Amino acid sequence: MRTPRATRPVAAALAVLALSAACSSGADSKKGTDGGSSAASETPQQRLAAAKQVMDKASSMHLVLTSQGVPAKASGVLGGEGDGTHAPAFKGSLKAQLAGIQADVPVVATGGKVWAKLPIWPDMRTIKPSDYGAPDPAVLFSTDKGLSTLLPKTQNPAFGADKRAGSDVVKVVNGTLSGQDVTSVLTIGDPSVQYKAAYEITQSNEVRTMTLTGQFYNDATSTYTLKLDKYGETVDIKPPA
Repeated sequence: MRTPRATRPVAAALAVLALSAACSSGADSKKGTDGGSSAASETPQQRLAAAKQVMDKASSMHLVLTSQGVPAKASGVLGGEGDGTHAPAFKGSLKAQLAGIQADVPVVATGGKVWAKLPIWPDMRTIKPSDYGAPDPAVLFSTDKGLSTLLPKTQNPAFGADKRAGSDVVKVVNGTLSGQDVTSVLTIGDPSVQYKAAYEITQSNEVRTMTLTGQFYNDATSTYTLKLDKYGETVDIKPPA
């Protein structure tokens, strides 16, 4: 059946409009809400780089540290909680294990010094953290020596499935880290082996958790999980009086 001549221009115009709408929709789908690349086109390396920038710009963070698989006779840190700044500085409490004995130890670290109150001491005194199998907790928040430096050093990063972490929907990034990079930050571990790394990153590129798994103590496989939140809250850390 032939199309009447009078309707042909109308049909052609409708076809052009439909094609234009399809092209516009396709172009818009390639852009995020800010006009840049969408999350679908973002690489794991780019997400880790963006997360480092957010960590480095935050004036402070709250840290909760937990562990699994630490040998009973190992000397080191099992967990802890506190606040850190890019001074760098830290104030909180660490759960330490020394020759099988566990204790909660109040700690203040700032100005390159670390103070702790061990159970046998009546007050806080300066210590050398490496003597207790622990890093200087303030250094963890340093922008050039701390936790954020591990993000771009992660090897073969790959996206995992999105998941919910409390009120956040986080993107999971999995990869590995060289033992040299891990020990340079945590001071514990074996520089000659690799460690598994997993990160949970929010939509605003805040690292919510960092999980490191590997041989921190001889041949035992242990896991340390660092939860980070309260980015940019006011924190005042001073040496103990």
